[in-house]
Amino acid sequence: MCYPVAAGFGRCQKTLSLPRRTSRETCDWKHCSMASPPRFRCNNNYCGRLPKRVLIGLLAGALAISAEAGSRLQHHMLAADDADTFLPAVHREQDLYLEAFYGETTTRLIVHAQLRDNRLFVIVGDLQEIGLQLPEEDPTGWIALDSLPGLAYRYDVPTQSLVLHAPPSLRQGQHLGYRPPPPVEVRRDHGLLFSYDFYGRHWQGRSNTSLGTSLNWFGDYGSLQVSGVSRSGDEDIGYRRLDSYWTYSDPQQLWTWTAGDLISGGHSWSRPVRMAGLQWRRNFGVRPDLITLPVPRFDGSAALPSTVELYVNNILQYDNAVDSGPFVLDALPRIGGAGMATLVVTDALGRTTETSAPLYVDHRRLAPGLSDFSLEAGVLRTDFEGGWNDYGEHPVASASWLQGVTGAFTFEAHAELAEDLGLTGIGGVWSPGGRWGLASASLAYSDGQVPGENDKSGHQYSLGYQWIGPVVGFDLQTLRRSRGYRDLADMDTDRTLTERWLNAQDRATVWLQMGRGSFGYSYLRRRDHRAPFLPREFFSTHSLSWTQNIGRRLSVSAALFKDDENGSGGSLTFSVPLQHLAYLSVGVQRRSDGDNEPRALLRRTAPYDGGWGWWLQGGDIDGDYGQAAIETRGRYMEARAGLDWDRDEHGYFLEAGGSVAVMDRQLIASRRIHDAFALVYTGVEDIPILSENRLYGHTDDKGYLLIPDLRGWQRNRIGIDPDQLAANFLVNELEQFAIPADHAGQFVVFPVAQMQPAIITLLDQSGRAVNAGSGATLYQENASRAVPVGFDGEVYLEDISGGARIEVRQRERVCNYTINPIAEPATVFTRLRLSPQDCMEVP
Repeated sequence: MCYPVAAGFGRCQKTLSLPRRTSRETCDWKHCSMASPPRFRCNNNYCGRLPKRVLIGLLAGALAISAEAGSRLQHHMLAADDADTFLPAVHREQDLYLEAFYGETTTRLIVHAQLRDNRLFVIVGDLQEIGLQLPEEDPTGWIALDSLPGLAYRYDVPTQSLVLHAPPSLRQGQHLGYRPPPPVEVRRDHGLLFSYDFYGRHWQGRSNTSLGTSLNWFGDYGSLQVSGVSRSGDEDIGYRRLDSYWTYSDPQQLWTWTAGDLISGGHSWSRPVRMAGLQWRRNFGVRPDLITLPVPRFDGSAALPSTVELYVNNILQYDNAVDSGPFVLDALPRIGGAGMATLVVTDALGRTTETSAPLYVDHRRLAPGLSDFSLEAGVLRTDFEGGWNDYGEHPVASASWLQGVTGAFTFEAHAELAEDLGLTGIGGVWSPGGRWGLASASLAYSDGQVPGENDKSGHQYSLGYQWIGPVVGFDLQTLRRSRGYRDLADMDTDRTLTERWLNAQDRATVWLQMGRGSFGYSYLRRRDHRAPFLPREFFSTHSLSWTQNIGRRLSVSAALFKDDENGSGGSLTFSVPLQHLAYLSVGVQRRSDGDNEPRALLRRTAPYDGGWGWWLQGGDIDGDYGQAAIETRGRYMEARAGLDWDRDEHGYFLEAGGSVAVMDRQLIASRRIHDAFALVYTGVEDIPILSENRLYGHTDDKGYLLIPDLRGWQRNRIGIDPDQLAANFLVNELEQFAIPADHAGQFVVFPVAQMQPAIITLLDQSGRAVNAGSGATLYQENASRAVPVGFDGEVYLEDISGGARIEVRQRERVCNYTINPIAEPATVFTRLRLSPQDCMEVP
């Protein structure tokens, strides 16, 4: 606070408030008049305890104020809601700038206050800024502190502080943990990506080859993709198109448009189909950092500054500091299924409060307010591997919707429409209490004539329950369809008869965690209504599995199965990881016919960064069988080749895959690009490029490097490793973030200049070094600047590759020195001795 030195004196004296702690904020110098209170801001300079003489001066200033004010500054207690409220009695308005405290804890903020008739008023916006929850009022208006119920405050005159004691109802809740991030700003560069997979095999005197290709054009308006397979050999020759479609995704709206070949949306109780048409759907994949499932919320309040820790199943999930007052913690437990959450609050005095609550985490529910949908219309695709004309003749449509109603319940809806077909259905998933597993149910009704059937309508219902615990879990699902029920999948000729005429299906899965191993059992049974072709009975499958880790390396797994159509059997396998990405697997399989089939595999996986791998395997599968192969993963492609034999027959095979990108008028080969990529350009050869802080490679002779394994819709860190650069390189930017769309690329430019630094020794006309400190001017690239001349006439220049001219003035003489351009420097650093080209006398 700035105090007037004496009544009527117009200069403010820079003083410090009486310290409450070891350091206080100081005030800036200000000039003011006594007609109006001084206005100033405190700076962030701190000091220690005041010297005695400063303290005496401060008290003298306070006495001067008292002498000027007279009896108006009588101190007394005023009651707001607490006896701690303390104000000096003032009968006119007085502006104050006070440091705000909650108890003994400073907010490090200054509030603008006024004393009016023994009442303290503060600007609403200042109170909101320091964390008070106020009614909806004008932030620029004034509010009396004694009008806020439950608030206790004290105006400390010597330290010019406002000490507040606010109940939790008046404090703003502090939001901790997860907050939805803003959408990423995707840069859509133009380019072309061609990917291929080749497979060739020779067996029993016959040769067959196939080539799968995918062509993808991407740019500002999305991407256009065409894929297909070319085959040659004894069985099939020719090219067959697979998919052709255009797609555009918007990360701001979280949706995707698709035109062409597509797959319809749906739920777990509906069946998607292949179509050709137009689709509009929600796509959370464009925001991979957005959490869509319900996030558990933990509410609490801290009386003092505290530390908040969240443990889930005794594993720390969140740890951060919190100020005094109420807080809300939204943290995603990194588990799946049931768990126990424990919230630990430790205050500044070391006191600990623990609160535990059970929770259940799954990915089928949506957070409240979120929705997911898929709308498509077109014609059915009846032969996926066919040509251009294998589509239905009649239009069809499909719609699916999910809505997060509450944190525990998500609503589902589905509809389909076609010629002589209408279908509607609803369903939902519900977690009772958000902790007792996940229950699901659905009911659908269709109206339409089924060929060969008399029923024109039918229904389908499903029920399910799932529980995933730390030790035990199970999943139970059942589905029933009446004979007249029909959907778009029944019109798809690619479906098997079992899929098209499914009548009932039950599934049960149980698993148990046992120390370093696990045990699992699954049961599946199904029934169709193709009478009189098949009897109306269930076909069931049982399977039992067990895995166990023994010691540090050995892993044992066993399995038993029984199927009504394929018989029964079992297997036992031992696996041991070896050094250098190698592992050994030995096992035996026994079938219901009583034959034992031993098998073994020894493999070394090719390193992801590039290198060689191989494998050897053999066994007794319908006779002596074996295979030997090698594989390689390089910068430009991935390939594998090998030999195999079975009894007296033998053959060989070859596989290769990769991609070719076209950007910036460059055609660059790469290993297979599955998602997004970046083409880095520096303009200089052999520049080390980092991807996510690891060295990926060096630029080629044109200054380009393609990085194939970026993540679409995410920030991918790309940079230059300065530690591997020579001293003559100038890099203006060492790091950038590439944010491409999925299945697209981004062009990343790092301007790198190769310089030619030099130390020039300047000589005068007599051959002696120019005096140190002489005035020198450098003329280079239509610019000039002064350069210092050091001892022995030496001048340091950062780059002389383009030539330069130096003008030196000594007393009454000016000399010019010319440096010729260097096309190909022999060394990184250059030393030159130059004599003047010409000198002239100047006045």
